[in-house]
Order: sequence, then C-alpha cells, then structure tokens
Amino acid sequence: MTHHHETSHESATGSRGPGILLGVAVLILLLIAAAGALWINRSGSATELEDAARSAERTKNLAELQAADKAALTTYGWNDKAKGVVRIPITRAMELVLPTLKTAVKPSQQ
Repeated sequence: MTHHHETSHESATGSRGPGILLGVAVLILLLIAAAGALWINRSGSATELEDAARSAERTKNLAELQAADKAALTTYGWNDKAKGVVRIPITRAMELVLPTLKTAVKPSQQ
C-alpha cells in the first residue's frame, strides 16, 4: 500500500509542474511584450518633432481660415463679380430681413 500511496503523490506533483511552467512562460511573454512596447514608445522621438511641425502648420492654417471667415461675415465684397453677387455683413443682412419676417408672422401665430 505504501507503494500505491507514493505513486498517487508523484502524479499529483507531476500534474502541477506543467501548470506552473505554463504560468511562468506566460509571465515571461508578457514582460517581453511590455519591454517591446516601451522600446517602441521611446524610439518615436523623431516623429515628435514632425508632429510639432505639423501642429504649428495646422494652427497657422486654422488662424488663416478663421480670419477669412470673419472677413466674409463682417465686410462687404464681391462673391461673384461677373454675376453681380455681392456679400454684405451678417448683421446688416439680419437688419434687412427682420422686418420682412415680422410682417410674415401673423398675430395669431405669435
């Protein structure tokens, strides 16, 4: 009986071995993946300079676009001179349209 007891004890410890080995292997793979991610992240310093240059260019383009939009909304000018289409400031356009809207709305609708 003693011999049978030792056999079952050996099989119990033998089945733990592959599980522990698998756990250690997974842990090592995770550490390698983390180290690789850190290495890739640190090697991106050259692109940071490019990103800063792109950001500055985009900021400049946005400022120019906003200035053009502001001018289009606040000044008089030609949209299409050949067709006789002009641009007027938005505040003036609202002043011209408001009386028309007031007469279009009947007192029962107010």
